[in-house]
Amino acid sequence: MGILISLDLAATIDPLDGILIDIARRIQVPKTKHEEAADHFMGLCAHVDRKGSPLEGKVLESYPSGSFSIAAAIYSRVRTMQHDVDVVVEVDFPTGTDPEWMLDKLFDAVKGDPGSRYYNFKVERNSRCVTLTYPDGVTVDLMPVARIPDGPERSGVIFHHNAKRAEKYRKEVNPKAFTLHFNARIKSSDVFASRYRTRRLLADGLLQKRAETQPMPDHVPIEEKSPRLVAIQLLKRFRDVQFRRRDGRCPPSVVIAAMALDAGQMSDSLCDELIAIATHMQREIESAERELRKLVVVNPAHPADIFTDRWPEDRSAQKLWRDDLMRLVQHLRTLRTPEWDPQRLKNILRELFGETPADRAFEDHYRGQGTLSSHNLLGITKSGAVKSALAAPALSTGLIIPARANTDMGGFIEDPVD
Repeated sequence: MGILISLDLAATIDPLDGILIDIARRIQVPKTKHEEAADHFMGLCAHVDRKGSPLEGKVLESYPSGSFSIAAAIYSRVRTMQHDVDVVVEVDFPTGTDPEWMLDKLFDAVKGDPGSRYYNFKVERNSRCVTLTYPDGVTVDLMPVARIPDGPERSGVIFHHNAKRAEKYRKEVNPKAFTLHFNARIKSSDVFASRYRTRRLLADGLLQKRAETQPMPDHVPIEEKSPRLVAIQLLKRFRDVQFRRRDGRCPPSVVIAAMALDAGQMSDSLCDELIAIATHMQREIESAERELRKLVVVNPAHPADIFTDRWPEDRSAQKLWRDDLMRLVQHLRTLRTPEWDPQRLKNILRELFGETPADRAFEDHYRGQGTLSSHNLLGITKSGAVKSALAAPALSTGLIIPARANTDMGGFIEDPVD
């Protein structure tokens, strides 16, 4: 059994972009996990609105928000294949409802009585949401939102209560408007798609009335996405790696997504996109620093919704992230030099994106380079380093490469769990 692929296009792909797309494929929630998340989402929404629930008849609508709503979901923990799902639960309560009471009611609705579906699951009542953790570590955050009467379409308030800090307030939001705004402006690229379909083949060759529940968006293969969207996923992974041993909040995903919309004209180069977003964020923070203030990012579809209300906590927090972004850009530009030292490449990828996805992408890259080299399509320097620009002539014929069983995320079935 084999896969017929044309190597002429594979040989012209920028190697750094190829490695970045391989890392992005490793960190993206694959189709099977996406479908599982959809099942979790639908089940929980029906449970909260079930007969006898403290919120029976009070749920107007539930829908996914956050990364799943814009196709930017990644594994929060790659090695254990865990991810997070955000859900908005629109409730039929006044916007002036006491936040503590509202969050307690949602907690009771999720937890249920002894013997109910989720009673023995880990359920936590947080300051703005209720989090349910499945046995495999996957979490679902349910956030209650009360619609604003006669307000902008889909606008509402969320409820904040933190007893330890003696905080209690309501905040105006519009997550649905941001999702629609973002998705309308992030377009796929035919060039990007055709380029990385080939890259993937090369690597692989190697009963009662309920409140309305909006379905989870369909899973989108990595190469069918906008290069900017994939760059957002990589930047989120970079953030997670930098903050995994730090105290304090990290830059919210919605802030990264919102700022990415203003990072200039989109390129078909994944590396260029990552540099553009990181550089734009860095400059915006530097602008705030010059004015001795904290960065402010608002929902472009609903400016009253302030995305940076909890991060940065202070100017030190935003300067820390600025320095991270500067280091990311510097490393990416270093990797664009004419020659690569393989060990340095591997070390930088690990620093930026973590050991597991970096090591797998590194191995896939050199396995693919071996295939190209055997057909005289790969430039090699006298020192044995791999040239970062492939100028070899195109191969007009195809090649049959024996196929190995592969998973949804581009890994191999015989590999250990990532």
